[in-house]
Amino acid sequence: MGLFKRRPLPPVLRLMAAVRLPTAGGEIQMWAIAMEAARDAKRAAACLGIVEDLLAEQGDGPHTALKFLEALQNTTSHGVLDLLTTEDLLALRGPRTTAGWEQVEHFWQAVVTWCDQNAVDLHASIPLRTVENRRLRSIVWPSSLTLPGERVVTIADVLQYELATGASMA
Repeated sequence: MGLFKRRPLPPVLRLMAAVRLPTAGGEIQMWAIAMEAARDAKRAAACLGIVEDLLAEQGDGPHTALKFLEALQNTTSHGVLDLLTTEDLLALRGPRTTAGWEQVEHFWQAVVTWCDQNAVDLHASIPLRTVENRRLRSIVWPSSLTLPGERVVTIADVLQYELATGASMA
């Protein structure tokens, strides 16, 4: 009676399973999961369903969910062929995922505002789309955000913001 009850997988492994990545080898980087999810609407929907659940949990679940949302939002912001767009994902979000999504957006917008107020030059995003090396793309795209107007906020800009303000993603 409950003796053989199966424990749920850790949050990262649950996301990996949702996107149909093998879990036997252990956890992989969040950017790799986001890149896989961004390639297919069904996989993205499955991951966002897991995110909805993770945001309601205690422990590592909410943090993992926000890290995934950040990587997914950034990946889809670049308007790259063969990847979903941010607009493709909007209808797939549940209420908790929408709140988490907005939290991530608010953080990145704070970085942009700080960069604009402090004359930090945000470069053009076009070079990001031309990266041919798949592994490099998988690292660069989830860690950068393309803004309307083709400017890009990179992880280096986020680091400057965090060091200057002490603020970080909640």
